[in-house]
Amino acid sequence: MRASIIVSVVMTAACLFGFYEIADDVNTSEAIARFDQYCTAKIQSLRGPSLDFFMKGVTYAGGIIGVTVLTAIIFMVLRKMGRNDDANFTLALTAGGAILANILKFVLKRVRPESALALISQPASSSFPSGHSMGSMCLAIATIEAIVVAPTPGFLIKVIGCALCAIYAILVGISRVYLGVHYPSDVIAAWLLAGAWISGATALNRVFLVGRFSSKP
Repeated sequence: MRASIIVSVVMTAACLFGFYEIADDVNTSEAIARFDQYCTAKIQSLRGPSLDFFMKGVTYAGGIIGVTVLTAIIFMVLRKMGRNDDANFTLALTAGGAILANILKFVLKRVRPESALALISQPASSSFPSGHSMGSMCLAIATIEAIVVAPTPGFLIKVIGCALCAIYAILVGISRVYLGVHYPSDVIAAWLLAGAWISGATALNRVFLVGRFSSKP
């Protein structure tokens, strides 16, 4: 338990450092601007009718409605399995991540990419960090944690479940760049922030558990 707390703290620090490095220079760094331009061009060069339709569906699954529905399903499944603490923790992580992303959007106020190149309507909120990427990654990581600690099912099913969660979050992030409503650095920063948020919350949760168990007679 104590070793896992240390790992969570280290991951939190590493993710926060990465996020800070991007956030500190996101509006002024030429290197970030070149990176965004290069990655955006590569991703959007894949555009076509079929992929456009697919990416719109993916981005919808990572939006407020999509994440809310998926979170509710996972919450109910965990409650049905009698894992009430895991259900509540998953709900708190996902909701907290969404709130944190929106606060930072308001503070950092990065302008979104050129609307003429977007395949969907530009949201009214600012660009940095990506709320869709943050919410979907928080949900994915929280679900992965719930899968890993589950006594069942078997190892192969756990691997498949974790892989599907990761693919979902990654595709949501890519879809935001593909559709022209975010820069790649918005997405990467959101992933780092999600990692920091969940690692930090997990560390605090484990500290609480250690204290609770050690205080028992």
